[in-house]
Amino acid sequence: MIRDNMSAISLIESFSGLVAFAAAAETGSFAAAGRKLGLSASAVGKAVERLELKLGLRLLNRTTRSLALTGEGEVLFRHVGNILKELQEAERELHLVQSTPRGRLKVSVPTVMGRKIVLPALRDFRSSFPEVTIDISLDDVKVDVIEDGYDIVLRLGELEDSGLQARCIGPHTFTTCASPEYLAQHGVPRSPADLHDHCCVYYRFPTTGRPETWAFRGPAPARPLKPNIVLNDGEALASAALGGLGIVQAPSYLVKEDVAAGRLHAVLEDYTENRGSIWLMWPPRCAQTPRARAFIDFITERIPQQLAD
Repeated sequence: MIRDNMSAISLIESFSGLVAFAAAAETGSFAAAGRKLGLSASAVGKAVERLELKLGLRLLNRTTRSLALTGEGEVLFRHVGNILKELQEAERELHLVQSTPRGRLKVSVPTVMGRKIVLPALRDFRSSFPEVTIDISLDDVKVDVIEDGYDIVLRLGELEDSGLQARCIGPHTFTTCASPEYLAQHGVPRSPADLHDHCCVYYRFPTTGRPETWAFRGPAPARPLKPNIVLNDGEALASAALGGLGIVQAPSYLVKEDVAAGRLHAVLEDYTENRGSIWLMWPPRCAQTPRARAFIDFITERIPQQLAD
């Protein structure tokens, strides 16, 4: 019967009455309950009366000196006590969430940078913040941060006006390079204009389906460069260059180890230009959560270190 009656009670309207009833039942008087809740004895008594009226039940027997639970009141008090304990536990957990990095973090990262830079760094992040679960999508398609429910995204290039919060991590640097064997056979280009006589391997953007545009300082070549080979996989650029297929212009972090080892040779170093910047972006207010703040600060510090190594 109590359950049927309770189903008709508005949670918001009834909560204060339930709290007042529980406090009165625990302390044995409206005055003591009022001191516990920071209310007057009269306010507590009226809140209990409104609850009894809505339920159509008498919950407390009043005397001039004390209060006693009725049979129905004992049943309700048992359930209300469990509810209040759950709410207190929820409040405790929420306090911990707000003070300690924990919980799930959904992140979108471009494929090549994710594999070469972000994923190798996650071991240190996990060591520092073991209670944060990171759900990372490696994808070159530009996601809808809000609609797709992402907490943080890493983006490359020029920043668009999106309404998101953003932090610039550094320039997105590129290296124009080819294998020693290719250059020995076809010669070393001395200026961007010389690339017309070479096989150029390009990356195709998944968002537009168009080949990338290589960036050089100084006057543009008299004729636009045209790709000879187009790939839809960013990491395949390094494989193509290593295989002697031609010249590539790839993110520096993708080919730096091969260049350092002599497996690839950088060309046109005085001409190759950056392509925008590396950006960390997140929805407004997201950075107020400890897990997001921790990840933003970590990535902001770690990526420049990784790029410099």
